Amino acid sequence: MGHIQLNNVCKSFGTTEVLKNINLDIQDGELLILIGPSGCGKSTLMNLIAGLEEITSGNIVISGSDVSDKSPKDRDIAMVFQSYALYPTMNVARNISFGLEMRKVPKDEQENTVNRVAEMLQIDHLLDRKPGQLSGGQRQRVAMGRALARSPKAFLFDEPLSNLDAKLRVEMRTEIKKLHHRLGTTIVYVTHDQVEAMTLATRIAVLKDGVIQQLGTPYEIYNDPANHFVADFMGSPGMNFVECVVFEDKLIIESGSQNYQLAIPCSDAVKRSNLESVILGIRPEMLTDPKPHENNPYVHEVEFNVEVIEPMGADTIAIGKWNGVEVQGRLSPESGETAAKGFRLQVDTSKAIAFDPRTGQRVR
Repeated sequence: MGHIQLNNVCKSFGTTEVLKNINLDIQDGELLILIGPSGCGKSTLMNLIAGLEEITSGNIVISGSDVSDKSPKDRDIAMVFQSYALYPTMNVARNISFGLEMRKVPKDEQENTVNRVAEMLQIDHLLDRKPGQLSGGQRQRVAMGRALARSPKAFLFDEPLSNLDAKLRVEMRTEIKKLHHRLGTTIVYVTHDQVEAMTLATRIAVLKDGVIQQLGTPYEIYNDPANHFVADFMGSPGMNFVECVVFEDKLIIESGSQNYQLAIPCSDAVKRSNLESVILGIRPEMLTDPKPHENNPYVHEVEFNVEVIEPMGADTIAIGKWNGVEVQGRLSPESGETAAKGFRLQVDTSKAIAFDPRTGQRVR
């Protein structure tokens, strides 16, 4: 069982409070991603779970046992580091089995475990090599194999793919997801890469300044962000934000010499808020080249001055100004070739979100 609970966990270094009242209930078998900008406290939180740092207040419970004062070796947790942390003088087999040796596991059991783990990670042909003879992806598999050999209650991954090139990161991401499905073990995974977070996670905890801004599934984080920060941080390209004037049950937005009235699903909430203006949040995939829409009240056509085109293969990112703010839309490859000044753009506001311009909180 790998049920991990963090109850009102705080961490300070001197007078600097790094983590503030963290409450997390990580279910057995879950893959929880901790994500946020540099310095938000995600790696510190990981170190607290592992026992590499002492908590300032609160407590940590693993499988029903309070481990707040226990050393790392007594928490039954395996950690995979960004730097791999392999023993350079040992071959792959010894690197995987070293933890078992330290616990005086019988030799035949060690060999069986090494062979099973190596086959699972497809590194059984590398067992006689040393880390210096391996590629970055192979080293990462060995680091994962060493953790798997222990059969711990939970795995902690601290930005394990950040040293790999883009193609290898995608491959290793897939391997980690397959591994999680196969083993069903609890994994807590730290990353600053939102694509990793969206593709791997069962749930995502978004941190900023030592505070959890939102905890939810990838779908919830992306489509139902709690505030401006979460909406801006999650997504590639990021969400567009345009200030709009509130007029009855619609929003007024300017583009060049033209004014547009936009209908949005959350118009009642905006009216109740008594705000004179709101920040409209809309994802790039909702700004597209025009398509038939059968009088959908949330679909609008606007004139858009395209300034930069970024071909992506499957689609094209168009960057231009709307109400004086730079926004990005996703166009088809074909329309991307003809996009220019005066280009007609279709704006679908059916998933648009409104934020309070003063607090950044979602208008609900």
